[in-house]
Amino acid sequence: MIELDEIDKRIIKLLKENSRLSFSELARQFGFSDVAIRKRVEKLVEKGVIKRFTCEVDYAKIGRPVSAFMFIKTRSDRVNDVLGALRDIPDITEEYQLMGDYDIIVKVHVPSISDLKDISENKIAKIHGVLEVKPSIIFSQVL
Repeated sequence: MIELDEIDKRIIKLLKENSRLSFSELARQFGFSDVAIRKRVEKLVEKGVIKRFTCEVDYAKIGRPVSAFMFIKTRSDRVNDVLGALRDIPDITEEYQLMGDYDIIVKVHVPSISDLKDISENKIAKIHGVLEVKPSIIFSQVL
């Protein structure tokens, strides 16, 4: 297990809020030099604590205002095949394998409720090995 001090925790929190913050901007917030902050971030990356830097998309602004999680039950011997088939559906932006009542959860962003129905009934449910698909529409994201 990797021990993080309060500075590392704050750096991670700030980068999660905005991964484009420069080392200079971070340094100003901490009263440190750019070099000191860069070294801390590099260590967090080297240790695998920070896995990647990413962006958050406002899907409504690109014509995909309906977001949902799809809870998927599969035959136990088909989970990996289903995961592979799900990767071919462009509306799916996140995919997780679970342990519990459902085997997989995916996040989708679509233009309309009818598109959500279509992806659920005609794409995901038709994948060999899928036993059940339960969509759950997202009303808002809470951070």
